[in-house]
Amino acid sequence: MARMGAMIAWMLWAAADTAVGPAAKLPVPVAKEMTAAIVALNQTLGLESWPAPAGEPCLDRGGLEATAKDVSRDDAKKCAEQALDSGFAELGKSYVIGIVMGQIGPITVFAVGKDAAEGWGAYSCDPKRKCPPTKLGGPSKQAKRLADRYRRACADKTTIWLPDREGVCNSDESRPVEPSR
Repeated sequence: MARMGAMIAWMLWAAADTAVGPAAKLPVPVAKEMTAAIVALNQTLGLESWPAPAGEPCLDRGGLEATAKDVSRDDAKKCAEQALDSGFAELGKSYVIGIVMGQIGPITVFAVGKDAAEGWGAYSCDPKRKCPPTKLGGPSKQAKRLADRYRRACADKTTIWLPDREGVCNSDESRPVEPSR
């Protein structure tokens, strides 16, 4: 009888643990939109070897014959907002975008799920690679890279968050919001 009680207690614990945790599966429309938003930003910001949609990226980094130019945070944010101003209905609802900045300008882009998509994210990669959304904290190399970028971005005050970082970084700016368990 004690064994049966222990088994029931374990089953209740397991059910409660999974009921509050991150979504077991990211809804396909959200996953597709996350990926599309990252590609749009890669193109407009001239990142990851993505060709610009109109032939020229929004940001002027200089050229081969000109001196390289640093890109300000404000210029990068303005270009990013223009690229995302339409067609991304779940931005701010199911996910937010983080743009990691360096001294020379934007370096990489990633998305982090929130609310029903909490515990999921995606990051920027070259056009020839497939980088679908992945579970944060998962065992894959991709999940570990994403979690590291996310943690660093929350700690870095220069990171651009679109629409904002509310709900994805704790008030202690060095820590991302951990998926509920």
